Amino acid sequence: MKITNIRVRQLEGTIKYPGTLSYEERLRRPIDIYPRFKAQGAGVLGGPIPLGDDRYKVTGTFVQIETDEGVSGISPGGYGATAFYIDTQLKPLLIGQDPMAIEALWDQMYRTAIHGRKGENMFAISSLDIALWDIKGKLLGQPVYKLLGGPVQDKIPAYASALGYSINLEKAKERVREFARQGYRATKWFVREGPTDGPEGVRKNIELMRALREAAGEDMEIMLDCWSSWDVPYTLKMADLLNEYRPLWFEEPVPADLPQSYAHTCVPSARSVSLALSMNTLAGAVSC
Repeated sequence: MKITNIRVRQLEGTIKYPGTLSYEERLRRPIDIYPRFKAQGAGVLGGPIPLGDDRYKVTGTFVQIETDEGVSGISPGGYGATAFYIDTQLKPLLIGQDPMAIEALWDQMYRTAIHGRKGENMFAISSLDIALWDIKGKLLGQPVYKLLGGPVQDKIPAYASALGYSINLEKAKERVREFARQGYRATKWFVREGPTDGPEGVRKNIELMRALREAAGEDMEIMLDCWSSWDVPYTLKMADLLNEYRPLWFEEPVPADLPQSYAHTCVPSARSVSLALSMNTLAGAVSC
C-alpha cells in the first residue's frame, strides 16, 4: 500500500441557532503583553458568520490522505498557513510511502521542521498523523483507541468549558449555575489578566475565581486556563492568592516549550494547585 495523494478540503455549511452565536469574551494570549493586542476584543477569535434569520455560516477544513488501495484517512485541520505547509513541505515527503509506517513518517516530518518546532508546522504534522492513524484503523477494522492500547476505564469525567463566555461576574455566576443544572461537576474558565496587568489584573483574577466558587459551591471543580500567558513568579503568586477557592488546576500557566519553568513551580509549599502542561501531542499534569 502506498500514499498516492494528499488533499486539503474546505467544507462550508449553515447552522440554525436561536439568538446570537458569537464570542462574548476571549482568553488571554501570550501576545497580550503588548497593549495594542491586549485591547483587542473577542472578535479576534473569529467564529460563525451571521446570515440572518438565526442562520450562521460555518466552515471546516480537513486533510485527506489517499492510497492506491482505495482506503483514505481524514483529519481535521489544514487551514491557512497549515494547509500551505502541508501542500508544499510535507506532501512531497509522504507521497509514495507506506501509510502504515506511522512512526517513521512522523519522525521524517518532524526532522524537516528544524526551524518550526511549534505552531503551524506542528499543527500540520499532527493533522497528517491523525489521518494516518485513521487509515490504519480502517484497514484493521478497529477504532484507533484500541490500536493505542485499548480502554483502561469505562467512563471519564467531563467538564464544561467556558471559552468565549463572558467573565462579567454576574454572568459568569449564572453560567456556572447553568452548568451545574445540566449535570456538570467541573468547569474550566479562561482568565484575561496576566503579569503585565499589575495589581488591578491580580484583583480581577481573584474576583473571578471568588465568583466562580460562590456560584459552584463546594462540590464542583473549577479550573483556570492561562494559555501560556503567565510566568513563574506570577503563577506562584496566583496559586497562593487563589488557594482558598480551591482551583483544581491552572492549565498552561507558562509557555509549553519552557518545561523548566514548570519544574520551578513545583516546590514544596502549601500550594495544592496542579499545573497542566501540554506539549504538542504529549500532555501531562504536574502536581505541586
